[in-house]
Amino acid sequence: MSALVTGVLVASGAACGGPAGGSTTIPSVNAGSVPLGVYAGPGEPKAVASFALHTRTMPSLASDYLPRTEGWAGMVDVKPLRRFLAPWKTAKYRLVLGVPMIPTRNGHPVGTMAEGALGHYNAEFATLARTLVHYGEGNAVLRIGWEFNGTWYPWAVTDQTAAAHFAAFFRNIVTTMRIVPGATFRFVWNPTSGPEPEDAQNAYPGDAYVDYVGLDLYDQVWGIPLDPGLAWPRYLTEPNGLRWLSTFAAAHHKPAVIPEWGVTIRSDGHGLGDDPFYVAKMAQWVSTHDVAFTSYFAVDAPDGDHDILDRDFSRSLAEFEGSFAATAPSLLPTPTS
Repeated sequence: MSALVTGVLVASGAACGGPAGGSTTIPSVNAGSVPLGVYAGPGEPKAVASFALHTRTMPSLASDYLPRTEGWAGMVDVKPLRRFLAPWKTAKYRLVLGVPMIPTRNGHPVGTMAEGALGHYNAEFATLARTLVHYGEGNAVLRIGWEFNGTWYPWAVTDQTAAAHFAAFFRNIVTTMRIVPGATFRFVWNPTSGPEPEDAQNAYPGDAYVDYVGLDLYDQVWGIPLDPGLAWPRYLTEPNGLRWLSTFAAAHHKPAVIPEWGVTIRSDGHGLGDDPFYVAKMAQWVSTHDVAFTSYFAVDAPDGDHDILDRDFSRSLAEFEGSFAATAPSLLPTPTS
């Protein structure tokens, strides 16, 4: 497909096995000027390069996640992280890292959010900052406690007390990591989309501690038919949806980012499958809003399949190639405040 495509026509529902409906047409917009990242597996710069080749795109960022199941030492110390960070040291990509707020060991959290709010883990995050600088990642973009408004991580925000602990802990982490020599980190405050508690925004730590407001958004729905024409309006209007993202980010004078997004096939049937309409609408949305970067989640994970290079996503891949093509890598600008 050429870099600029004329449009995508989707028969609502038929594209993903849902009930047939009317046709939905939108003009395709090239989003190649918005910096693009990709998660292609842990410590896998070669896989990022392969993704670029097969999608005909030019990512300038690579997403990854710090180890979160080996306790504090496995997450922050130089030696345990050598195998994880070394492949990125000579890679050309700027790293976007998911940073756990509380790691686990043997399936149990090593610490509490309340203790983090009191500064009990500042030393660990100072060590992490020094480790990242040591491996040449002092300018990494850090997603501290990503998807905190879900229930699946130890840093989940489930009530107002948890929100206050999260915000205070976030401030401690940012303050601690910023003062390490050689550190120029940028920090993302990063809920996930969906009908999670609307008061999650009370976990916001304050403008001085946030560089980007992020939102993770996958092509999956509950409670409505699997119809692209119905799903996209839901993604816009749900309590933590795209309209909320643009409004909240603008109110705090921050660029928006979408650190995780992707087409989805789920074993429970809630993914919309091969959905070029979703890809085209994402390209349209990021091209018409103040979005600093997006990062595509290009792996098949326990929650579902997202790798757009899989043969099951052939039409989505074609749309991705056209909508996110670029003639040169688009670099992430440095925020001024």
